[in-house]
Amino acid sequence: MNLFRISSLIGIASNLGLTLFFLFWMKKKHSSLKWFVGFTFSATVWHFGAFVFAACPKAAYNLAFWGWKIAYMGAFFSVAFFFHFIICHLELKRQWIVALVYLFATFFSFFTWYDSSRYFLGDMHFVFDSFYWIDALKYKNPLFFIFYISFFWIVLGYGFFLLLKALKRASGTEHRKLKYLIVAVSIGWIGTNPLFLPAFRFEVYPYSNFLVALYPLFVAYVVIRHKVMDIEVVIKKTLIFTGLFAVAFGVFSGVAYLGSIWFENVIENRWIALVPSVLAIVVILRPLENFLRDITDKFLFQKKYDYKHLIKTFTEEVLTVIEFHDLVHTTVNKLTEILKLDNAMLFLYNEDGEQYQLAAAVLPKDSGKVVTALDENGAIAAYMRKRRKFFLLNGVRQQKFPPPETMKELQKLETALIIPLIVHNDNMIGVLSLGKKKSDEEFTQDDIDVLLPLAKTLSIAMSNATLFKELSKAQARAAQREKMAVIGTLSAGINHEICNPLGIARGQCEMFLLNMAEGVYKGKTQKELLAKAQEIMMKVIHETDRATLITRKLSSFAKPATGEIMDDISLGKEVKVVISLLEHDLKLENIVIKKEIPENLPNISADRKQLQEIFFNIIRNAVQSIKGSGEIFIRLSSNGKKVYVEIEDTGVGISKSELDQIFDPFFTTKDPGKGTGLGLYIVKQIIEKNNGKISVQSELKKGTTFLLTFDAI
Repeated sequence: MNLFRISSLIGIASNLGLTLFFLFWMKKKHSSLKWFVGFTFSATVWHFGAFVFAACPKAAYNLAFWGWKIAYMGAFFSVAFFFHFIICHLELKRQWIVALVYLFATFFSFFTWYDSSRYFLGDMHFVFDSFYWIDALKYKNPLFFIFYISFFWIVLGYGFFLLLKALKRASGTEHRKLKYLIVAVSIGWIGTNPLFLPAFRFEVYPYSNFLVALYPLFVAYVVIRHKVMDIEVVIKKTLIFTGLFAVAFGVFSGVAYLGSIWFENVIENRWIALVPSVLAIVVILRPLENFLRDITDKFLFQKKYDYKHLIKTFTEEVLTVIEFHDLVHTTVNKLTEILKLDNAMLFLYNEDGEQYQLAAAVLPKDSGKVVTALDENGAIAAYMRKRRKFFLLNGVRQQKFPPPETMKELQKLETALIIPLIVHNDNMIGVLSLGKKKSDEEFTQDDIDVLLPLAKTLSIAMSNATLFKELSKAQARAAQREKMAVIGTLSAGINHEICNPLGIARGQCEMFLLNMAEGVYKGKTQKELLAKAQEIMMKVIHETDRATLITRKLSSFAKPATGEIMDDISLGKEVKVVISLLEHDLKLENIVIKKEIPENLPNISADRKQLQEIFFNIIRNAVQSIKGSGEIFIRLSSNGKKVYVEIEDTGVGISKSELDQIFDPFFTTKDPGKGTGLGLYIVKQIIEKNNGKISVQSELKKGTTFLLTFDAI
């Protein structure tokens, strides 16, 4: 029995099958996979040539020699492709060596066919009474010896050395992957070298060709089983989907076949009876495929996420969040959703508790005891603060494992990847812990390359959110001071507008009583005294009504705005209300208000209270900008579609350099301690909230004009 011929057939089948499988079935092609496909195809060529010369009878010398040429072509390039695969997989920069190996393979290929290969292969001799084998010693051609030493010892030996070197540096899962790959390479090396012994006239039957035939299967097993090129899930998913589809389609076809038999009893023509079953199969085929694909994705595997989708989501939905609470919760929710993680936790430093507290988390329903805080000086926090880099329990480029106590703490978190959140290169504000993927895939280098920049950006976003939170508190305090200043202005108005009519009423009553006591009304009849008392009472009622009216105005103005937009707001009416509140201040400051308010202005949609607040702030600012006596002009107009309010003062004006900043928060042109810089900032916010616009023009020593525009209804 010609066992060498059988081993060659096995080699053709195994290598060609792997070539087609990786070439056409793989949906995600790793950068090193194409070189592995080149290796398996070249090995197929080697075994094909070996089968040719092993199947030739003794008389077919020329055909056997032709088979040897084919075999050596495959041998040259299988070594070159496999060396390229090692270089690419280890991500080494050795392209010039790879190019040199391909150049040598091309060089030896040329001499394999040149002049009937006399300068390379030499001659053949019939061995083991079965087949022709190369006789390298007959002509003592140096090229054959150079090929054997350079390719099978130097090239493959150097590749083997690179794998061992990488194995020494690696740890964790990467160490295991490389270890199995080295074992597979060793099997191929052990199987290949004995094949050269008959060429040097050592009578050793080439049984090792079985190892060469099975060697690609060993390598493929390592590639698939240990995810050397991150392809395990895709293969499993394909196989499972194929199995489910075959079973489901088989069951359905069986039912359709039984249906056709039933139709035969109804319709005599057998071929016509098959038509309903064929139509049913055609109609159900595509929906069945889609249904099984969805079932496979949903319940058996998780779809691979898109890196662009993750980055886009973070940019648009996470990093734009200003509210701190929403930011941290959106972060863990989106990471869990897109990466399809078992869990995700975000710990942030709390100065009061001197620990990293759990700020947000997504946990499985059956999770047990949850870690709610990491002690500042605890194993995890201390390790991450010292390391200042991510730590991956299993996966790519693992360096060293942390101390045992740290590993125990990490296992309690059920984390697969933990990333420190660092700002300004020195301050670790938090820790992001990501659990394993639901698909059981490990985090790849691509994952790390995307997540690390996102974590850095997230650190900055959270730092900014914290500052914004503090800024909001400062704004609230400043707004309170602004409010107190408004209350001070209103108090002066209250004192004047209420006390003045009450004083008049009191004076009338006191004068009547004093006249009575001094006998001024002596000789007056009872009827005359009653008439005088009625006159005084009418004056008291009039003054009391004045006080009541102004009290209602002040009370209405002081009430907070409800945010209720109404469609019947008269700008002229609201301007007059505010002017009445400020009249006392205007008289004291010797400022005259001149109004131009047409009666037929269209109404607008707005919040009445907020409009009063707008006019109050602008007019009060105008009063404060006038040094000494001056004038304020308030003009209202409309073109039918818009209603315009123009408020002009004869104050000191604003310089061009400051004019662009007056609506910025905390910017003020007033003297220190006399303004918060929030008045006009708030005014602009309120106007825009009420679908309006505000603009300003000003010139030093000539005054300032504000123009407010609202949509008419």
